[in-house]
Formats: sequence, structure tokens, C-alpha cells
Amino acid sequence: MPEAGEDKQVKGILKILILKELEKNEATGYELIQKISTKMKKPSPGSVYPLLKELASAGFLNVRAEGNRKIYSLSEKGKAVLEEASKREKEAILRKIEVLKSSGIISEDEASKMFQFISMKRELWMKLYELRNWIQFLNLLAEAIEKSKSEVEEIIDEAIRKLEEID
Repeated sequence: MPEAGEDKQVKGILKILILKELEKNEATGYELIQKISTKMKKPSPGSVYPLLKELASAGFLNVRAEGNRKIYSLSEKGKAVLEEASKREKEAILRKIEVLKSSGIISEDEASKMFQFISMKRELWMKLYELRNWIQFLNLLAEAIEKSKSEVEEIIDEAIRKLEEID
């Protein structure tokens, strides 16, 4: 049984996934559940529909009826919030890199390369997050690391090698 903190974390992730999906295209609740299930364990309608109602009530979503279906889309407020979150994330990364640079720990060139690396890692993280069962994988990985960090590192190195062979 998930703890209260885990439940809030899952709801937070679901809200973000709903907003990110609706940033791409409008959708019904059912369509959102299907799209989100490619990124994590399939959420239940009992968890998605209340969040849709909450997000719509807060003004982040527009809702229109088409027959007996509700079509959800991202409102201007929802778009602004996603844009602001992305902007703040980038600014936080830049501030951290700037502190390292101004303290002399890294050079201007290293700062530039670091930012490029972090940007690339973020894109890779987002792609990985979209993989089916990613959350389950992360949980299993965390448990395995507690048992044998070196074995987990070997498995990850082997997986990276195999993925590089695919390219």
C-alpha cells in the first residue's frame, strides 16, 4: 500500500503528464489514460478524472462537450504555467553553473559544455521517462542498488553498450 507521500507524488506526476499530453493535442479522459499508460503504470479512471476536474476548476484546462464525451485542452493559463516551469528550471541550472564558474571551479568553456550536457541529459531523461514501466524500473533499480551497487553498475554499463550497438 503506497504511503501518503508516494500517493501525492504520483498525483503530482499524473497532473504534469496530463498537462504535457494536452500541450501536444486535445484529448478525452480515456485517450489521456491510454497515452499516460505508455509512460508509467496505467492510471485508473478513478485517479485521472478527479485530477482533470481539479485542473479544469483551477483554470489550467478547457473542457468542451462533444456528444457524451468531454474533450480537454490546455488553457492559456495551463500553457503559461508549463512555460514558466520550463523557464525556471533552465534559470536554476544556469544559476548553478554560474556559481561554479564565478568561484573558479569551472572555466567559461567548461560551463558552456556543462550546460549542453545537462540539456542533453534532460532530453534523454524525458525520453526514458516516456518508456513503458519507467517508474517500476526506477524503483527496482533503487532496490537493487541497496543490495549490490557494483552489480547494478555492471548491468547498466552492459545496457548502455547494447544500446550504443543499436545506433
